[in-house]
Amino acid sequence: MSNNVRQKRNWGIQNAKYPIILFIDSDCIADVHLLVEHARLYSSNTIPDLGGVVGLTRFVGKENWVWQIIRRSSTLDAFSYPERHQVVPWGPTCNISYRRNVLEKVGLFDTTFPFVLGGDDTDLGLRVTDSGYHIMTSAHAIVEHEKRTWTRIYDIAQRRYRWGRMHYYLMRKHSHRVLIDPPTTLAIFLAMFILFAPTALVSGIAAWAILPFLWFTLEIILEAILISRGQGRQPREFLYMIGTCVLTILYQVGTVVEGLKNHSLAPLYKDANYCPPSKDGRRRGIAQMWAKVIALPLSVWLILLFQILSRIHSWKFFRTRMGSLTLPQPTTARNA
Repeated sequence: MSNNVRQKRNWGIQNAKYPIILFIDSDCIADVHLLVEHARLYSSNTIPDLGGVVGLTRFVGKENWVWQIIRRSSTLDAFSYPERHQVVPWGPTCNISYRRNVLEKVGLFDTTFPFVLGGDDTDLGLRVTDSGYHIMTSAHAIVEHEKRTWTRIYDIAQRRYRWGRMHYYLMRKHSHRVLIDPPTTLAIFLAMFILFAPTALVSGIAAWAILPFLWFTLEIILEAILISRGQGRQPREFLYMIGTCVLTILYQVGTVVEGLKNHSLAPLYKDANYCPPSKDGRRRGIAQMWAKVIALPLSVWLILLFQILSRIHSWKFFRTRMGSLTLPQPTTARNA
């Protein structure tokens, strides 16, 4: 068997002897009541057509500044679904169970996805949900997950970028969930670059070529200010939020890059939202919208201000240079 997690999980499903199959990850520790809590929901019959159960994942271990960024982002939202939702469209495979006959009906894990990890748990859950089954949550079915795999900046950046790339394939496979969406930060940046780079060349004003980069920077700063406002200690909270914004951009870059590789511009103006709504998600969305809107006129104003100050400085420099020049005085001939 190849070193493919999806194939290994499918092998486990095909060789299982019982009607309920539970998945956890190798870096998780199961609570002593985990099996009982999963089984209890299947036998309760409180939800018709119950196809799966998502348990709660608690993160344990040492924390560092990378973890502080991670926990403030949307990266870990799915692990705590049971604390906010009763029914969800999918769940992470570190703590989820399914009926075996449901898995066999929807076709197990998709082994045709690129990359070794990422997106397969989302895809499977969505297929179960789209087949008419429900996935229920349980806050009492608990596993503990080590934080150490989430505290290295390179690993997190690489993971977010890979998840972004996998998002493109999820959009393509679950096209019925794709809608025209407000442009992402990256999409707006690319559009502004395409517009203002030629403008700078034609006008001869190089500052206009800087506008997209200035807007991009201001958008991240304003978004971090709006989200961190009233939360925790400043400016530390603001810096953590800057980090979460960068993680979001990495995700967007991954999706757009994979779209371009497949000759598709859809990730620039379309998106598929397969996560249940949350208060934090709405708050982040509103902050992103206002940051984009405010950053544009502010960027233009700063560019114009820079141009005015540059001209004033050039004029003062010219006047100073002219003032330093003295005309030769006329000489008179002396009488011999």
